Amino acid sequence: MKQSDEWKKEQRERLGLRIRSLREAAGMNQVQLAELAGIQSSHISRIEAGKYAVTFETVQAIAEALGMTVDIIDPRLANLTKLKVL
Repeated sequence: MKQSDEWKKEQRERLGLRIRSLREAAGMNQVQLAELAGIQSSHISRIEAGKYAVTFETVQAIAEALGMTVDIIDPRLANLTKLKVL
């Protein structure tokens, strides 16, 4: 079943809010998080606003920059961390 555009938008917004909340709890601004994650600060801004769908690699980079694992950002990603990439 194809997911609706509205559902995708809600998921992007939910993830963005979660990342923003964790970033703020870590006492970082967007520029600091971007530098640690190796991402442009404008990209962090758009992710937090729910404007971008992010890859697992981007979520992983953000998680590492925040000193946590991806499953803390989104528990649904926990199984992906167990997969081996060749």
